[in-house]
Amino acid sequence: MIELAKNHLKKVLEVCGANRNCEYYPCHFDGQVCLWCFCPFYPCEDEELGEYVERKDGTKVWSCMNCFWVHREEVATEILKEILELTKDKSIDEAIEFLDNHELMLEIKEKVKDKYPNR
Repeated sequence: MIELAKNHLKKVLEVCGANRNCEYYPCHFDGQVCLWCFCPFYPCEDEELGEYVERKDGTKVWSCMNCFWVHREEVATEILKEILELTKDKSIDEAIEFLDNHELMLEIKEKVKDKYPNR
């Protein structure tokens, strides 16, 4: 394998697999898929997946600390498939602008959650 391919494969594995090189790994569970390290649905406000917690200053913030759903391999992969299908005819900038719609992202979440419920 040429060096450029190795470097690219390393990036893909770090993003799509269990990134054991990350200083925070495992932040949810051993063997988790790290593709959605930063959840595209945040805040989803789905009480099966998270909850509002109180900060020291008394304000509330959505916590996904106990969310395992988005880190399951089949769920992470299905989310990516849905996003790629919706953006296949767009440039990266157009795709990001298109997906910067919280309601659309929550629709994707619900579609995937119907297929792969939180267990």
